Amino acid sequence: MAAITLLGLGYFARVRMPRPPVGKYEPPDVLVVMAVVMLAPLLYLELPRTAVAVVFGLVLCAALQFTLAPLLGGLGAALLAVLAVAVTGGLALADRTLAVLVLTDVLLAVAVVGVATMWAQSGFKSVHTAWFAGLLAVYDLLATGLSSVMDRFAAQVMGLPFAPLLAVTRGDPPVALGLGDLLLIVLFPLVAAKAYGRAAALLAGALGVLASSAISVLFATGTLTGAFPLMVVLGPVIVAQHLYWVRRAGRERTTAEWRAGALATVPVTAASPVLLAALGTPGAPGDLDERARPGDWVALLDGEVVGTGPSAGSARKDAARRGTGAVPLVRQV
Repeated sequence: MAAITLLGLGYFARVRMPRPPVGKYEPPDVLVVMAVVMLAPLLYLELPRTAVAVVFGLVLCAALQFTLAPLLGGLGAALLAVLAVAVTGGLALADRTLAVLVLTDVLLAVAVVGVATMWAQSGFKSVHTAWFAGLLAVYDLLATGLSSVMDRFAAQVMGLPFAPLLAVTRGDPPVALGLGDLLLIVLFPLVAAKAYGRAAALLAGALGVLASSAISVLFATGTLTGAFPLMVVLGPVIVAQHLYWVRRAGRERTTAEWRAGALATVPVTAASPVLLAALGTPGAPGDLDERARPGDWVALLDGEVVGTGPSAGSARKDAARRGTGAVPLVRQV
């Protein structure tokens, strides 16, 4: 886990992933993610094992491609992703269990690093991660601790190629981390680095690794013998860190501030008149910035006006000409 966490922090610091056109993350987006997390195991329990492996293989292939694309280019990443998935599938058909287990772990780790980086760099905040972790802790308690849903799901996917379980040991019982657990262990250090800086990232990474390692030790010593809801431990740890850092810093850094290396500070100047008008803020001054007039369109990124134009497309093009690499929101003034 320590290696995967460090890989995530290194990738996050050095690679800029294209921002998906998702706009700004809001609390309802967290609820949508939670709904997917809750419903997916129930769906997979109704599918044949072969169908489950095929679905996971396709999802993993797509995640590998966009993770590797910034490093290898789109075509090179696609070829390598397809090759890796094909080799893993071939080894599964040849009944090479250990090789499949190792390759699945490697591919899953790379894919999770890419997904976590994309979320963090596209605006997923510490507060969103805290909500996600808290909700997932409740769900994990219900699905793993108080019912047999996750036990049955683990039995369904255990041993499959591309299974969404990171195998930690092959003992009896085998120890594995679920995909949600792994995603949050990798994700929170990244959003903490963006929101609060290096110290917050290192603390988040250390506590995540410590929590997962402690549970693994309990399994290794026989103290735990059945499924354990890791998020019941990890979720409150993430929420507590978020509350501590937001209380200490006052607010999170925006993605733009993180990229510029700026510290999060409480703004003391009034917002741009163009931004106020674009957002329809009550009391916005009547005289707009000279770059925009009533009826024009503005491109917004992380709370800043990055382009203007007479149409939505021209505002985006203006933002691109000014060096904006991410996809901004557009709104009419």
